[in-house]
Amino acid sequence: MKPGFFTFLHAAAHFPDAGSPVLAEPLVKTRPSGLSGGSVLKTWAFLCLCFLFAPSLSAQYQVAPFQQTKTIPPLELQLPDNSLLTREKLKKNMPLILMFFSPGCDHCQHQTEAMIKRMKDLSKYQIVMATYQPIEELQEFNKKYQLQQYPNITTGRDVKYILPPFYRIQNFPYLAFYDKNGNLKGSFEGNLSVDEILKRFK
Repeated sequence: MKPGFFTFLHAAAHFPDAGSPVLAEPLVKTRPSGLSGGSVLKTWAFLCLCFLFAPSLSAQYQVAPFQQTKTIPPLELQLPDNSLLTREKLKKNMPLILMFFSPGCDHCQHQTEAMIKRMKDLSKYQIVMATYQPIEELQEFNKKYQLQQYPNITTGRDVKYILPPFYRIQNFPYLAFYDKNGNLKGSFEGNLSVDEILKRFK
């Protein structure tokens, strides 16, 4: 919703009627036959609202960036040791599971636990877990789940907030799947079983 929307509605609701000395003459001249002064004002307010919201509605229905490119986004993740992970540093010829999450999110924790339990089945996949939360929270999350013992898991902070607008993420966790050539196989918003994850690569 655009700033000033409620101000606009408030002003429209309290606009002087056709009996006002200021507005009476212009409204009489421009009013279509059969319309009262109140109808003209309502029509005018409706047209203004359409004008205000048309750009945002148009943007809402545009195709998301990840659906246009179908390739891995330009990652820039700050790792717990303060090094940087970019798309160019990903392991070559290895399918990718990219998960955007929040360390304090219950659903994200459940997703992580489910994946850890089936790590043998996921060992041939590169798993990158990204968050926008502070690096301290990420470090605690890594410690809690002992993620350092899984060589195929990398966690990092999306310092430039690249991923949420790229995927238009609305709920956590968010999962995106890429084949060994970096081509998009699919994505999912919410919790997903490991069996369903594996199906995305078939």
